[in-house]
Amino acid sequence: MSAAITVARKRPRLAAPSLDRLALALVDAAGPLYARWALKMDSLSLVHGERLVRGAHDFYAGRTRLILAFRHPYGDEPQILSLAMRRELSREARALGLPFSGRPHCLFLHGYEVPLWSGALVRWLLPRTGSMPVYHVRMDGAGLRSIRRSLLDAAHPLALAPEGQSSYRSETVPRIELGGFQMGFWCAEDIEAAGRPENVVILPISVHERHDDSELPLLEAHCAKLEKSLGLSATAEAATAGKAAAAAHSPPAAVTAARRRALGLRLRALDLAALAAAESYYELRPLLGASREERRLALLEEALRRGESSLGLTAKGDFIERVYRLRHEGWNRVFPEDDPSALASAPRAVADRRAGEAWYAMRHMELVDLGFYLDAAYLEEGLRDGKAPSAGRLSETLHNLYDFVSRLGGGNISDRPHLLRRRLALAIGEPLELRSRLPDYRADRRGALSAAAGDLVSAWNRSTKEFLDGN
Repeated sequence: MSAAITVARKRPRLAAPSLDRLALALVDAAGPLYARWALKMDSLSLVHGERLVRGAHDFYAGRTRLILAFRHPYGDEPQILSLAMRRELSREARALGLPFSGRPHCLFLHGYEVPLWSGALVRWLLPRTGSMPVYHVRMDGAGLRSIRRSLLDAAHPLALAPEGQSSYRSETVPRIELGGFQMGFWCAEDIEAAGRPENVVILPISVHERHDDSELPLLEAHCAKLEKSLGLSATAEAATAGKAAAAAHSPPAAVTAARRRALGLRLRALDLAALAAAESYYELRPLLGASREERRLALLEEALRRGESSLGLTAKGDFIERVYRLRHEGWNRVFPEDDPSALASAPRAVADRRAGEAWYAMRHMELVDLGFYLDAAYLEEGLRDGKAPSAGRLSETLHNLYDFVSRLGGGNISDRPHLLRRRLALAIGEPLELRSRLPDYRADRRGALSAAAGDLVSAWNRSTKEFLDGN
């Protein structure tokens, strides 16, 4: 688990965003090693990579301004996409006979809090690779103007996650925010006002791990470890499912399907056990007959209430909006605007106490940050009518349950495990063009933003299907 923070810290100040040759050279030299050892990545491929090649060529030729809209299911998508842009994209372009004259790159938006919980190297790298911070809960006029200028004139495309934060599942899109589309329409207006010809294009990118049945023994072993940590054994239903097809004369495909179903049933039991453990911690007693979903929502509400109460916050907005406010307030207390080392001893002691309270309040937030996305349908869809979930959904569910138990004990996304070696794929979707939508945007701004968001989700879903069909 991450060590508790009980002392207020001096807030680090980031350099202004720029492109530093030394920083980019470090990314290029260390990136593959980092991917292999820190991210446990064995391979990275592009699905319909020609779409990204053409999108980048159109941008660098001055025909478009490009926004790379990537799914954010695992937490490390910026590192993965950065590696793909600086290595895999050039290889793909050469294979298509469309080489780039220079090395492609992209400028990322990141949550303002990332440099606070990251180390000194990340704080040094982020601005020097052109990355820019964004806030979820307050207006940052200077930051938005910088992003707007970059969208209009920067030498490289902008990359952002319209989901706003990690969503912990790759095959469905649970939530989307409209801020990225607003930036795209601002860019379209700025281009039109300047009398320039470019289109504004959003290129959808869905991010996936490749899984197959050869990983079942490892998944089963890790499932057994998690069962032991929660005091469980495999359920009778799961044991029966696992033995059924192993009988004589069962074809190999039936045996592996039965193993996947058995593992899915064990994960369902683990899910309920983890939920019960969280309810016990929060002293919740579900109503008789309450569904798993009703229990999950009650748990999220209580966890947020505890965190908000600790920091004197009033509940406002949906669950994730409340997560953003708790996170913002918590990090502001751990890293106050005024340097705590300049305080006299008594106010310094108060600042340290506020930091400690904030850290513990954010443990509630971290649980909700993950728990919001753990609705039962993601696993249950594969268990209906005697079916077996895919190896991919089994892996994601198991990772999320490990993470949930970790966060119940005080962990956060930095403690999230990588239980398997990873074969990653970026599935590139069909581009969306925004400039032609300006009349709709001017007539009904909210409607145009929502329509663009809906079209992006549809494009993500199509690219996900393309990945799954070819996997």
